[in-house]
Amino acid sequence: MLPLTFGFLTMLAIPAAADQLASGTATCTEATEAAIQSEWVSVSDANGEISAESLSDREPEDPAEFRIQRLPPPRPASRSNAPVWQSLGPKPTESAQVRVPPDNEVTGAVQSIAVHPVDADIVYIGAVNGGIWMTTNATAAKPTWIPQSESLPSQSIAAIEFDPTDPSHQTLVAGTGRWSNFARRGDDEIGVYRTVNGGSSWTLLGETTLLGQRISEVSARGNVLMAATTNGGLFRSINTGVNWTLVSGSAGLPSGNVLDLAADPGNQQRFYVSVDKNSPSILRSDDGGANWIDISAGLSALTNTTNNMRLSVGAAGVVYLAVVNSGDIAGVYRSSDLGANWIAMDTPSVHPGGQGSSNTAIAADPTDPDLVYISGDRISTSPFTANIVRGDFSAPAGSQFVIAMDAGAGGTSPHADSRDMEFDANGELLESDDGGIYRRTLPASGSGIWSSMIGNLNVTEVHDLAYDEISSVIMIGTQDNGTHIQRTATDPRWLFINGGDGGDAAIDDISLGFAGSYRYVSSQNLGGFRRLQYDANNTFQASRSLPGIADPQFVTPLELSRVDTSRLLVGGSGNIYESTDANTANPTLNSLGAPGANRNAMAFGVLGMPEAAVVGKNNAVYKRVGNAFVATANLPAGAATITDVAMNPESTDILYAVDNDQVFFSDDGGVSWQDLTGNLPAISSDDFRTIEFFPTDVTAGGVALGTRSGVYESLSGTNAWSLLGQGLPDVLVFDLRYVGATESLIAGTLGRGVWQLRIGNDKIFADGFE
Repeated sequence: MLPLTFGFLTMLAIPAAADQLASGTATCTEATEAAIQSEWVSVSDANGEISAESLSDREPEDPAEFRIQRLPPPRPASRSNAPVWQSLGPKPTESAQVRVPPDNEVTGAVQSIAVHPVDADIVYIGAVNGGIWMTTNATAAKPTWIPQSESLPSQSIAAIEFDPTDPSHQTLVAGTGRWSNFARRGDDEIGVYRTVNGGSSWTLLGETTLLGQRISEVSARGNVLMAATTNGGLFRSINTGVNWTLVSGSAGLPSGNVLDLAADPGNQQRFYVSVDKNSPSILRSDDGGANWIDISAGLSALTNTTNNMRLSVGAAGVVYLAVVNSGDIAGVYRSSDLGANWIAMDTPSVHPGGQGSSNTAIAADPTDPDLVYISGDRISTSPFTANIVRGDFSAPAGSQFVIAMDAGAGGTSPHADSRDMEFDANGELLESDDGGIYRRTLPASGSGIWSSMIGNLNVTEVHDLAYDEISSVIMIGTQDNGTHIQRTATDPRWLFINGGDGGDAAIDDISLGFAGSYRYVSSQNLGGFRRLQYDANNTFQASRSLPGIADPQFVTPLELSRVDTSRLLVGGSGNIYESTDANTANPTLNSLGAPGANRNAMAFGVLGMPEAAVVGKNNAVYKRVGNAFVATANLPAGAATITDVAMNPESTDILYAVDNDQVFFSDDGGVSWQDLTGNLPAISSDDFRTIEFFPTDVTAGGVALGTRSGVYESLSGTNAWSLLGQGLPDVLVFDLRYVGATESLIAGTLGRGVWQLRIGNDKIFADGFE
């Protein structure tokens, strides 16, 4: 076998039909990218058009994603001389799908906001998969955010709240839960974090009782803590989280999932909950959650199709309720007498995307009992930004709601898919969504505007990445925020180049030589599939549409041959497709038949055999023979859905495959397989997502494995693993690429953006495995 050099790792591109968007040179300005967006929105059905109704859609949940959850083992210490992971951003991405001048910024999804009761500059957020962050200059044009939970065992934060009984405002609680619109992927749901020092340190509570519970809201009142969950009910502790009791099914509270828990800011003992069961209901507690009273009478919108109910308590104890049925808002109600009587308001249209079950927020005005704010998924026309309305109970029926973005906010609007809204101490409205966190001035009038609060917040959910060795930049596919590229290798502020839910990322930096590269982009279900051309200075040149396929997936995997950039594989749900002329003026795409591929589970091309390929489909690995894919030997016992495969860049005999919690290896091309999981269960969380070869001082080379608790390394063919590098947050790593030009690994994380580890001078295996 030839020495393992990895010097040729690049990616291929696909040309197709026609449609030259631009000829000559165009700078990568917002206007240029707007032109790209225009083409993307109008792609024909033959090329995989996405309807307006699906542009913000979340990925359908896969039952295979929801395995038994566990409290991860303690993360091992890094070697003292290990190289350090460096964050590359995006911090944030500019020119994206928002209307928030001057930069139109986005980051990843922010699930929950906690505002300081008297200081508008202090704000905490819980990101969907990016952990807990806080800022002490929230009112600045570009706030500085500080991560609070990088070493905590779960970064999937569902809710975060201050404890109003602490006069120092240093006590907060945060609950874990999977709320990503990326099929609810994320970390284990392990309980509640609590801090008494403003976030300098956090203690995990309830890890036994609350393990696997998807928390929707949390509350703290001194030694009384509550956690509402959507798959168990309401849990309560009266000894600061030492012990937890399931309240649902007793004390007047029916069994059922609790969708929302809202506190009355004027009464520390009063709470409201919404319970999802055969007969959805709203209940009130006046004694800190110990006992509950049903107050559902008169709420005609509650039916067996109800799948979300959001509550908010405002001035004078007035309660507002938004009811969502089958993903669409079905009713808004107001009560001025603690829920004894409800009065229906107009029903605004805020869910053209049908995502009301996950993307609905409500905020009652803290000073005017007649005002309420409701946000949904998005508007129904380009650029598919937020859909937020302001309701006025005192207005005549039929005119109670007006838009609070776009024309109702000076032409400004935050990102789509709202998650939370809170008022800060200055009376301004903060809103979080799948693009980050934004501020609305003068929310009660039509003269206020939206501005970004993202600053340096780095919580992007990256699921695919590729590297361009010509311009030395990275391209990523992201959850709900499209495709982004680095401006330069050192600029933390990235650029948005394609919308919708980002597709797989592939770059051909060979075909054009030193002149530039081809970059392949798409959106969900391979929508708007096309090839973008960039020059060596990272300047956009042209765009060409590519053929679609009959069986696209939400994120359709693309893989360029490592050694022949005229070849591209596309993984459908039931078929594999190949282009053998991908870098020509009119590329074609032909079906190779079954089996299709699991997302990300494809490897293509080795030295001397550009056509060689392996794919993972369901719980089996298939290897290319001619123009067909043939099943290799059965994997060892327990093999589940394959999440990634890898092929040594210089040998078709050396193969890896991984599922959620096992690593499989073959040194005979799949004739036989062995389990090399080794010590991983003792040192790593599950959710193995990506595996990549990289060169070492040992001829066999090494492999890097991305898991829910970072990246682990092993000598190829061995089963002893250790944490790779130091400084990477305890976060789910979804994609890895080795870059020969910089002798580094780049990691795409589902919640903390992109990280780089330079390993060229690291003697990882020089003295034996460590």
